Amino acid sequence: MDAIRDLIEYVANDIGGLAATLFPFALLGLIGLYLLWLVIGYLRVSQVGINAESAVLPTLQLPKAPDGAIEAARGVVYCPTDGIAYPAGAVYCTVCESDLLASCANCGASIRAADESCYRCGTRDTLIAAAR
Repeated sequence: MDAIRDLIEYVANDIGGLAATLFPFALLGLIGLYLLWLVIGYLRVSQVGINAESAVLPTLQLPKAPDGAIEAARGVVYCPTDGIAYPAGAVYCTVCESDLLASCANCGASIRAADESCYRCGTRDTLIAAAR
């Protein structure tokens, strides 16, 4: 009986005191994590911008050749998977999220739309020359 009474007193007094001591620290820790989550969320939105994701880019479906290949003019940014043409400056497809391609306006090599210059001829006017 004494062992049970000692166990009950230990749980009631010692562990209760420990829990009363640690509870405010745990509460402060949870509040700190919540505030950190809010700050990181704010920084993420302020870097990307809410309106940046809702901007709609005008697109155009490109014609396909009889063999199924996509026929895009030189300097036109397009998605090789979906066959959709995008305006200059677009980097990713809004449908399948793949990298967009373009044919170099100077030599016709297929390059990524995000590339600054053509890997074959080295021209930096890969898209600008097609827009003129």
